[in-house]
Amino acid sequence: MNLPYKLSIVIPLHNEAAAFPLLLQALRRALADWTEAWQIVAIDDGSRDATWQAILTASREFTDGVADFKGVRFSRNFGKEAAMLAGLEAAQGEWVVVMDGDGQHPPALLPEMLRRAAEEGVDLVAAQKRERATDGLSARWLARLFNRFMHLATGLDLSNACDYRLMKRHVVDALLAMPERTRFFRAMTAWTGFRQADVPFDVPPRLAGATAWTTGGLIRLAVTAITGFSAKPLTLIFRIGLLGLVVSIVLALQALWSWLSGVAVSGWTSLTLVIVFFGSANLLGIGVMGAYLAQLFDEIKARPVYLVSARVETQAHDRRRATRGEQEIAE
Repeated sequence: MNLPYKLSIVIPLHNEAAAFPLLLQALRRALADWTEAWQIVAIDDGSRDATWQAILTASREFTDGVADFKGVRFSRNFGKEAAMLAGLEAAQGEWVVVMDGDGQHPPALLPEMLRRAAEEGVDLVAAQKRERATDGLSARWLARLFNRFMHLATGLDLSNACDYRLMKRHVVDALLAMPERTRFFRAMTAWTGFRQADVPFDVPPRLAGATAWTTGGLIRLAVTAITGFSAKPLTLIFRIGLLGLVVSIVLALQALWSWLSGVAVSGWTSLTLVIVFFGSANLLGIGVMGAYLAQLFDEIKARPVYLVSARVETQAHDRRRATRGEQEIAE
C-alpha cells in the first residue's frame, strides 16, 4: 500500500468549536520538528455549535508544507465510537494517532509516543492516565468500578487506559476488518494483542468548554462495552440460578422436617428475604439478557455506523481544495 503520509491524527469532535483551534495550535508546536508529511482528520460528530465552521476555517488556514487536512461532518450525532471509526477509515498515514478534541489528550506527549514507537519497535503506543484530578469523584469511582468488572469479564486490563493511542497501519487495518457495528475502540485495540508500549501522562484541564459526558452516558457506554466483549454476565445468571436451586432444596428439606416433627410454621423472615433476593435476581437476569438482545438487534439491522453530510479536504503540497457537501453513506 502506497501511503502518502507518515502520520495521521484523528480527532473526533462534538461541540468543540472553542477548543479545536487551540488544539491545532498545540499540535503545530508539538510537531514543529516533524519534517515528514502528516495529516489531520477531524470528525464533526453532529455538533450543535460552530464546530464545522471551525473545521472549515482550519482547512483553509492550518495546512503548511507538510501537513494536509481532512474534515468529515456527520448528519447527526452518532457517538464517539462512530467518529473514531470514520477517522480511521479516512486516515492515510503509516502511523495513526487518535486523540480527543478537548486538549485533555496533550499534543505535547506525541513526540514521546513517536520516539517510543521508533526505538522499541512496537505496533501500538497507548497513553495511560497517571492522574485523574480533572475528573469528578463520581467519574473516578465509575471508571474504577468499570475497569475492575471489565477485567473480570474479559481479562483485558483497561486501568488508567484512554483512547489516546498511536497505531501502526496494520493495527488500524485489523480494527477496520472487525465487522461489528457496536464498537469499543479502547478494548478492541487491547484485544488485538499487538506489541504495545505505555506512556503515562497527567490529564490537563480542557482547553475550553465543558464536557458533554454525563453519568448516564458513561453507564450506557460501560454496559455496551461489557456486553460487546464478554458473555460472562450470562454465565453469572446461570450461577445465580444454581444458587437458587440449592437454597430451594434446603428450604424444602427444612419444611419437610418441620412437618414431620410437628413444629409450628416458622421462617417468615427468611422466606421473605429469599423471595426478595431471587425476585431481584430474576429482574436483573432479564435486564442482562435484554442488553445482549439489544446488541444482537443492532447488529442484525446492519444499518450504517454513521452518515456523512459533508466533507472538506485540503492538500498542502499543491494547495488544492476539494469540498463535497452531498450526503454519503459510510459503513
